Amino acid sequence: MPTRSWRSSPTRSTSSLALALLLLAFGAHAATLAPVATKDKKVIRRWALPGDPRGVAVGADGTVYVGLAESQAVIAIDPATGAIRKRVVLDSAHIAATKELVTLRTNADRTRLYIANGSDESALILSLPDLAVLRELTMEGEMIHDVLPDPKGRYIYVLGRRVHVFDRDGRTELRTLPVDEPMAIAASGTTIAVFSSADFGTAKAPVRATSVTLFDTKTFAQIAREPLQTQQHIEAALFAANDRSLLAFSRDTLFERAVISRPLRSSSSRLDMGELVNTNRVCLPEGSGPQVATLAGSDTLLVYGERRCSASAAFTGSPRGVTPASLYGISAYALAYDANTGTLVATDRGGTLTVYAVPRPAVSR
Repeated sequence: MPTRSWRSSPTRSTSSLALALLLLAFGAHAATLAPVATKDKKVIRRWALPGDPRGVAVGADGTVYVGLAESQAVIAIDPATGAIRKRVVLDSAHIAATKELVTLRTNADRTRLYIANGSDESALILSLPDLAVLRELTMEGEMIHDVLPDPKGRYIYVLGRRVHVFDRDGRTELRTLPVDEPMAIAASGTTIAVFSSADFGTAKAPVRATSVTLFDTKTFAQIAREPLQTQQHIEAALFAANDRSLLAFSRDTLFERAVISRPLRSSSSRLDMGELVNTNRVCLPEGSGPQVATLAGSDTLLVYGERRCSASAAFTGSPRGVTPASLYGISAYALAYDANTGTLVATDRGGTLTVYAVPRPAVSR
């Protein structure tokens, strides 16, 4: 059942009139970003992008969408020329500059853009490619860390103090998953994974550890809950390898856990997780967001941003489902893969937007 703390409002409603009045859109070619010279061989193109760029997404035609926290705007950029095709101001930067644009994610056919606004306690749904604001979800008292569309287009998952499941249009909250203070979420077509801190061990000797709970997306029944063999906070998560691997990042470690389909006596099967956890030592960029990693070109090539650090190492506890590839020596906040060109787009809160070549698989340094 819906909780009392949320409100869903189309932009034409009275409650969202102020937002609608602040919606400003400018036509194509309103401006072009200034190029930034670099000797970094990984870089294909780089532009100056002021305004605190954060979440990033790529549209069906290759248009790059970037959220600007300082100017409270979303801009659409031609990745070949740096031309700004469209700009939408979501809030007045002088009156209510609270939208953090933590993540920008698209649905499977890239006709919708979902924005998590962090401490603004809201999420937005925009249509693509016109960037019209369709709906605002307000979750009172809850920072919104991520908004994730179901890969099959049935739901929207909103990550606040709980994981809220909405219908595909964001009109109705269908349920709230029973996990307190979740850290991160990942969704496949059949399963949603929720990372949180939980008690294991015994009543006399409880052990607090980071855990992952799997829910079936047909019934939302809990399938499994397992410790991740760490107490670290999870920053980002995703499924890979045809949903057979579940990946999670803390600030300094990449975790991979197998997701196994076990046959039952009947004709059905159930999902479970492998007992062992693969880990890689990593060095995520300082202040990076939930979009610091992405699949690139296949569902087994995992690319993640990484700052310069002294060492990284790998431990293989079971056969790997993915091949990690580090985009090393960068200070990116978010990454997105452009399937049209086979490149990566990265935002840097220092004020740049960069198109990178896909790196080779990571090796120990």
